[in-house]
Amino acid sequence: MKRYGADRDKEIQRLLQEMPEEGFRLLFDVYHMQLCVYVVQLTDSFQLAEDIVQDFFVAFWERKYYRAITGNFRSYLYTSVHNAALAVLKKKKLVPMELLTGVPVEIPQEAVLEREELERQEKELMLKLEKLPKQEIAAIKAVILENKKCVEAALELGMSVNTLKTHLARALKKLRKDYHLSFLFYSF
Repeated sequence: MKRYGADRDKEIQRLLQEMPEEGFRLLFDVYHMQLCVYVVQLTDSFQLAEDIVQDFFVAFWERKYYRAITGNFRSYLYTSVHNAALAVLKKKKLVPMELLTGVPVEIPQEAVLEREELERQEKELMLKLEKLPKQEIAAIKAVILENKKCVEAALELGMSVNTLKTHLARALKKLRKDYHLSFLFYSF
C-alpha cells in the first residue's frame, strides 16, 4: 500500500518550480483520483466530479497557479476543487450533498495510523467491496485502487467509459451509504 505525505508534496512543489512539466505530471498522477473521490462527495456524480477536477488541473497548469502556492500544498488543492465544485453546483442550481445530508465534507487529513490500523481498515474495505456487484468491484479496483485512467480501465474491463463511471459512482454511493469508507481511499 502506498503512503504519501508532506515529503511527497514538497517534492511535487520542488519539481513544479524546477521542471514544471514533470512536476505537473506527478501532481496529476498522485492527486487526480483523490480529488475526484473528494469532489464526488459534494456532487454525488463521478462524471461531474471528474469534469470539475479536470478543469481545475487545466487552469492550474495554464495559469501557472503553482508558482503562487506558499502555504499548505495539499490544503490548496482540496480547497480549490471544493470551491470549484460549489461554484459549478450553484451555476447548475444543484444542492451540494453536504447540505442534503447534513454531514460536512471535510478535507482528508494525512492519516497518522499504526500499520495494524491501516491493515484493519484495508481488510474492512475489501469485505465491503466483496458485497458489491462484480462490475462495481472491478471499477473501484481499476480506477481507485490501481489508479488507472477511466479510458484505460474501461478498455480493460470491456465496457464504455460512461458505463465504467456509472459503476464507479454507484459503488462509491453504496460505500458512503453503508459505511463512511471514503477516507480509506486516501490511504492507497
